Amino acid sequence: MLRAVFVRTLKPGVTYEQFKDAWVPVGTSGDYPVAVRVSRNVANDRQVITIVEVDVPVAELETASAALTRPDARQRLAEIVEATDLEGIYEDVYDESSL
Repeated sequence: MLRAVFVRTLKPGVTYEQFKDAWVPVGTSGDYPVAVRVSRNVANDRQVITIVEVDVPVAELETASAALTRPDARQRLAEIVEATDLEGIYEDVYDESSL
């Protein structure tokens, strides 16, 4: 299992709906192809963390990710995101069954 993790600070006045619309592909309303969570920081509501869980080998991530964002998502996000504090792809080492 891979997880793409992004911690971003939105520009002042940007809504969560605008944030979602910047990267979610058109036509996925209620039918996003993988598990995803977007959460806000309770101490700073402009900071959001996005965690996308993709069950593919690392070698297949680039191909799989094409269906997960708009082709122009980076440009669209640049217009509404003030800063990206963390961006990375993480591979499971342990899960709850192995602890």
